[in-house]
Amino acid sequence: MTELPPLAVRALTEADADRVVDLDELVFSEPPYSPETRALLSPITELGVGRGIGVFDGEELAGVGALGTMAMTVPGGTVPLAAVLLIGVSPVYRRRGVMTTIMRRQLHTLHETGAEPLAGLTASEAAIYGRFGFGTAHYFALLTVPREQSALRPVPGTGDVRLRLVPTAGSGELCEPIVARQAGRRAGTMTPRPAHWARLAVADPEQWREGRSVLRTILAERDATPVGFARYATKSDYGPSGLPAGVTDVSEIYADDAAAYAALVQYLCDIDLTATTRFRRQPADSPLRYLLRDFRAAHMQVRDGLYLRLVDVDRALAARKYSAPVNVVLEVTDAFCPWNAGRWQLTGDEKTAACVRSDAPADLVLDVHELAAAYLGGNTLAALGQAGLVTEHRPGALTDASRAFATDLAPHLPWGI
Repeated sequence: MTELPPLAVRALTEADADRVVDLDELVFSEPPYSPETRALLSPITELGVGRGIGVFDGEELAGVGALGTMAMTVPGGTVPLAAVLLIGVSPVYRRRGVMTTIMRRQLHTLHETGAEPLAGLTASEAAIYGRFGFGTAHYFALLTVPREQSALRPVPGTGDVRLRLVPTAGSGELCEPIVARQAGRRAGTMTPRPAHWARLAVADPEQWREGRSVLRTILAERDATPVGFARYATKSDYGPSGLPAGVTDVSEIYADDAAAYAALVQYLCDIDLTATTRFRRQPADSPLRYLLRDFRAAHMQVRDGLYLRLVDVDRALAARKYSAPVNVVLEVTDAFCPWNAGRWQLTGDEKTAACVRSDAPADLVLDVHELAAAYLGGNTLAALGQAGLVTEHRPGALTDASRAFATDLAPHLPWGI
């Protein structure tokens, strides 16, 4: 059998940006990107400073992965996150270790340089990243609400909220402060929203519409002060009997309080000539679940959201705070990043935390994959233990650690990275 030539790895530069977008189009089976769409995808500023990795066969780009720094909220604070962007492998080069090469280079470099203690991504396929130590750190919901069964429970103050449509293209100045105010309420969000994602939130290229209307922005105000907003598009349709069957697609909804949220939901669920409203990428414990009078009528799908990787276990665990006092020795396995393997003593509470190497007997044994899954509170250690993924050696240690890692609200990242 003919031996395949070795592939070369090098840092990407701005000169590679067009090839990166071309590969993205190929890998994700997209129709040809319009110039407007390509312009939205091209600002990968990290490519010029060695944060993009390309695997090449001669001059052909076989695979790519870029890193962008974001500030992610964690329980008790904010931690730098290395966001894994535009990662993909050409179908011609599958099964040649290209993805493994990229991941190893990225994670090892982060560790060796003492850069971000966490890495994260949103995945096109759920089964890919577990082998690199990424765990599903939270989930998001898609809620589809029939118009005729969209009645809400009463929320005091809803009548004091004024709604008005504002031009989407210029709505960032009004809306981004609202987004920023929500970030500290849940772990997993980015604060402030990175500029590129803020631009994408208001982007409305024809190629993305798929027959829907232009992207619209409805602003909620109280005493002339913005307190919430939603972005949505509608798609006209009629059923066999001629009755309206249109759909309202809600891409974003943020509100400072329950009254503003309820006012926005009422508006979105009662748009003329529509039969259903779809709320995309909502928190798993979205307020809508509790406000609907007839929750059974709403169809709820739960999907995997952020995949998180603890680059350095000690730095990552010390960077967050804990809901209850914790003093536990964790024996961690990590085949892909061996510097994390071994025993770590974690101590902490609501104010401080520390994580250091330990020779003491292990209280809990788990893989770094499960530790990442529990890190933001999106999964409990107790539930992972029930599935046989965490082993308890000291009675009571699993319950104590599970309570310490838990959060009041489900973590959530409202957009993909």
